[in-house]
Amino acid sequence: MTKDDSQNPIAALFPGQGSQYAGMNRVLLEQFPWTREIYEEASDAIGVDLNKLCLDGPESDLQQTENAQPAILTTSYCWFQVLRRNLDFYPSAGGGHSLGEYSALLAAEALPLSSAVKLVRERGRLMQQAVPVGKGKMAAILGLSDENTLKLCKAASQPGSIVVPANFNSPGQVVVAGNAEAVDRAEKLATSGEVPELKARKFIPLKVSAPFHCPLMKPVAEKFEESLKGVAWKERTFPIAHNLDAVIRKDGDLVALLRDQIDHPVRWTECQQALRALGNTCYVEMGPGKVLSGLGKRISDDAVFFNLETADDVKKFESKLQELRK
Repeated sequence: MTKDDSQNPIAALFPGQGSQYAGMNRVLLEQFPWTREIYEEASDAIGVDLNKLCLDGPESDLQQTENAQPAILTTSYCWFQVLRRNLDFYPSAGGGHSLGEYSALLAAEALPLSSAVKLVRERGRLMQQAVPVGKGKMAAILGLSDENTLKLCKAASQPGSIVVPANFNSPGQVVVAGNAEAVDRAEKLATSGEVPELKARKFIPLKVSAPFHCPLMKPVAEKFEESLKGVAWKERTFPIAHNLDAVIRKDGDLVALLRDQIDHPVRWTECQQALRALGNTCYVEMGPGKVLSGLGKRISDDAVFFNLETADDVKKFESKLQELRK
């Protein structure tokens, strides 16, 4: 889809942290060797060999938030460029989950690659250092409505020890975050059946380095604001659904939106619904992983989702693109 092609809108989706894995750039380097230059440009900007990190890990280094964020952003951007260069594809709109919002903005030319990787590395560094290890937790709750998840968090919170929804990922799947003891209280309530309406189908503690997208991240948001102000932001070439409020925008101030995203919940269900309301019936997830495709199928059951991790994935998407362009 070229920039002046308004028919058959296809939205681009960009994954967040947790989608990284060692070897996630192997196909890119083998099938599209010119992507090495993108990794090298990103690596030079932050002084980290992202090519090697994405290819070989080790996993312990790749899982560190300050490394994972630039690694995922660069890999997602490479896949976006594969579609731009090979298929002349341009999305009608886009969205990204948490970190993925930065990948979407990079793809929409709101900032250059060097600025984007510096920004997310600093974001990751601040988030990683925000809360001492063991003091915060995150957990995925399956089988509760958004309303009952909110009730659960309220019941489990106490003054100075809180748990709140952090990611509204899809109907019946919400991630919560907060002080470790508050998350533990929520787990007890959600699994004991003590309050029937608050009993979840599953309560899954997550292996993360800090409790993201909750009030414990407010100091990070305040510190990160200066970094955001230091970027020469440009108008987006396609509109982006923003995590903070699920509003789709092509222009306007990004500093407040991205600052407040850090300590507020990711409203991904609403973002996906907003993209669908624009008429998007087809979505392509710019690897690594296929988390957003899975969530999207539960949010928009009449839509088609593609994810990109292999050369075959590109061919499948190309077939769909040719079909839509007829």
